[in-house]
Amino acid sequence: MRQEEYGRMFAVEERHWWYRSLHELILEAVDEEFRSKGPLVMLDAGCGTGRLLQLLSAYGESEGIDSSDQAVSFCRERGLTRVTVKDLTTANLGEGRYDVITSIDVLYHRHVTDEKMVLERFAKALRPGGIVILQVPALEFLRSSHDEAVFTRRRYCRGEIAGLLKDAGLIIERATYRVGLLFPLLAAYRLISKRLPLRGSDRQAPSDAWMPPGPINRILLAVMRFENMLLRHVRLPVGLSVYAIARKPGHR
Repeated sequence: MRQEEYGRMFAVEERHWWYRSLHELILEAVDEEFRSKGPLVMLDAGCGTGRLLQLLSAYGESEGIDSSDQAVSFCRERGLTRVTVKDLTTANLGEGRYDVITSIDVLYHRHVTDEKMVLERFAKALRPGGIVILQVPALEFLRSSHDEAVFTRRRYCRGEIAGLLKDAGLIIERATYRVGLLFPLLAAYRLISKRLPLRGSDRQAPSDAWMPPGPINRILLAVMRFENMLLRHVRLPVGLSVYAIARKPGHR
C-alpha cells in the first residue's frame, strides 16, 4: 500500500469498527485453539502496523513479518520486538513451526503474484492440526479508490479462496463472506465514490482508513459484532471480504 496508509491505519486500528470487529472474530478462533492446545506459537504473515499481533500475544508466542519497513517501525512503536521485514513471496517460513498463521488482507496485494505458492508455504509451516486464518477483499465489481490506495491486485469470490486452500492441502473449516449485513450500504458507497472526481491538489485516490464520528463508529461496530455472532452458525452469501479458516490434517 502507499506509505501514508500505514500511518492512517496505525492511528485508527485500535478504535475503528472495521478493525475491532475483525480482530474480535479472529481472536474467537484463536481462543478456541488455545483452550484445546494451551499456549500457541503464532505467525501474523503481513502484520501491518501490528495491532493484531499485539492481541495475539495473550495466547502464547507470536511473531510477525511484513514487507514494509514502515509497517515494522509502527509495530515497534507498539512495543513489539518479534517482528521482521520479510517478503511473503520469498520468505522461508520453516516447517511445522506454528499452531496458527494469520494472513489478513495480504494475498490480494499486487506484489503477491503467486498466492498458491504462499498458501503452500503456510501449510508447510503449520504444525499438524494447526490453522490458517485468512481474509481477502471480495468481489471484483467492488473495486474502488480504496483498492488503488492499497495496491489491490485482485478481489476474490468465496469459492476461489476455498479452492486455493484445498489445493494447498488444507481442510476448510469456515469459508464465508463477511461485512455482509452492511453490504448494501458499503457497496453503494464504494460504487458511488469511485465515480466521483478527485478534488483539490491531491489527485491520489483515498483509502477507507478514516475514522468515522464516534456515534457512527459505535453503531457500525455493534452491527459487526452481531454479524460475528451470526457467523458462528451461518455462511453469508455476500460481503465486502472473504474470511476463511482452514486446518492442516493431523494432530499436534
